[in-house]
Amino acid sequence: MRKITAILLCLVLAFSLSSCMNIRSGDGSGETTAVTESVTLPYTEPKTTEPESETETVTETATETTTAVTTTLPQHSPLYIEGVSTSDMIRYFAETVLSAEYGEDNGNKNLVQKWETPIRYYIHGLYSSSDVEKIDEFFDFLNTIDGFPGAKRVGLTDNFNFEIDFITRLNMEVQLRKVDESCAAFTTFNYYTGTNNIYKTKIIYCIDIPEEQRRSVIQEEIVNGIGMANDTEERTDSVIYQYSNYNTVNDVDTVLLKILYSDKIKCGMDYDRAAKAIAEIYY
Repeated sequence: MRKITAILLCLVLAFSLSSCMNIRSGDGSGETTAVTESVTLPYTEPKTTEPESETETVTETATETTTAVTTTLPQHSPLYIEGVSTSDMIRYFAETVLSAEYGEDNGNKNLVQKWETPIRYYIHGLYSSSDVEKIDEFFDFLNTIDGFPGAKRVGLTDNFNFEIDFITRLNMEVQLRKVDESCAAFTTFNYYTGTNNIYKTKIIYCIDIPEEQRRSVIQEEIVNGIGMANDTEERTDSVIYQYSNYNTVNDVDTVLLKILYSDKIKCGMDYDRAAKAIAEIYY
């Protein structure tokens, strides 16, 4: 029997790990100070292994497959309109919502006003069946907007809070005293001081306007009466364009209404808070 004496030589390795971090000096000189920290590991007795005869080792290699899941954030919000930036939409909002066409009587110029309670609109005066159809149709559209409190047509005795009156130009001049000859309609609304939510709106339509212009005028005044109190001078294709091209509500008007009635836009918001909220809604 052959004896094999194994002589093992152990090499003791002393090694150190070093880590280095750079700290920017705070004196403004632009110089950088490097701090190096060394760590020495303790000595470990090496292990000896005697060879085993006629041992067959079978090694199985397991292959692990990792599937990477990538989440891609949307580039734009659902309300986004190609070519209309966030800053554009904030500017449009400030012009139409945070302003009033005829001053403080139509709301605090610096704060958001809108309806928070259901609208009960009552139509009276010298209206036509076509006028009623156009009004109902537009309120049906508004009822599809998330956050809009809802609207329905009611009768005289149903405690209405949104009055729509059709009168002659002569009566308009009597009621409003001073009115431009080109005036086709006029809107006022009341809001609660402190909370800034609208609780009453009145629209007066002149029946002398041509039939082809009536849909535009009807939509424009209702938009004014629910919180977009000021007409725009910038967007010539808007339903509330100041110099009236007799447009109907377009895509930008619709997005502005959706922003106004978003739950992120609160009554009483000033420009800064509204702009921040809009940036979260529209991008």
